[in-house]
Amino acid sequence: QDNCRFASITIALISVIFLGANFIPSIWDAFQFTGATAAVCLGFIFPAAITLRDRHYIATSKDKMLCVFMIVLAVFANAVAIYSDAYALIKRNSSPIVG
Repeated sequence: QDNCRFASITIALISVIFLGANFIPSIWDAFQFTGATAAVCLGFIFPAAITLRDRHYIATSKDKMLCVFMIVLAVFANAVAIYSDAYALIKRNSSPIVG
């Protein structure tokens, strides 16, 4: 059962990498999406999630509400950044129809 799971995960990862290598026009486009996501995760989502976990009950309810607000705001900002990158990519690659 472990070999089957290992093989299926490997096939899925190689398939995603193959599709990405064929359909992403430039490495810089991949860096834009990765950078937009990683910066928001490292700056806002991960610290807030760690505070929400709070095993030692140090955080107050105000702290936890602020963490939830930070996560919601970070997800919204990340969605806007990804939409902006995707829109710029689509607009750059679309050519006007000449007829």
